Amino acid sequence: MPASRSLVAAFARQRSGSAAVEFAIVAPVLLAILLGIIAFGSYLGAAHSLQNAASESARAAVAGLDSAERVALATSAAQRSVVASTILRPDAVTIEAKPDTGDPDIFTVTLRYDLKTTLLNVFPRSVPLPQTLSRSASIRRGGL
Repeated sequence: MPASRSLVAAFARQRSGSAAVEFAIVAPVLLAILLGIIAFGSYLGAAHSLQNAASESARAAVAGLDSAERVALATSAAQRSVVASTILRPDAVTIEAKPDTGDPDIFTVTLRYDLKTTLLNVFPRSVPLPQTLSRSASIRRGGL
């Protein structure tokens, strides 16, 4: 019995592999946090780029003389902004430009982005995440 106790005590004092074991325990958690930061940054970048494109296209619509021309100007400005963006994929963006139903003097541009094309796909489907990102910008025709 005493020999087995001394063997256990000697094993307990051994520290040569403890750093590898600690790293094996902590590394998956740190990797998950890092992937979460990258995915969330991707989401915020897409949201910012989409809002910027919506705002630019709403401002471009002011130059139109009638509703059809405003729609055409806003749509082309949104397409240019999305193509110029380094974050957004043009094939994943849906553009909707139209006068507001409640007030015909307000013109609204809505852009929707399919988030299945972003880094949010690294998460398993069991994590509830949004599938689309929608941003709008409105502008009043004729000033204040």
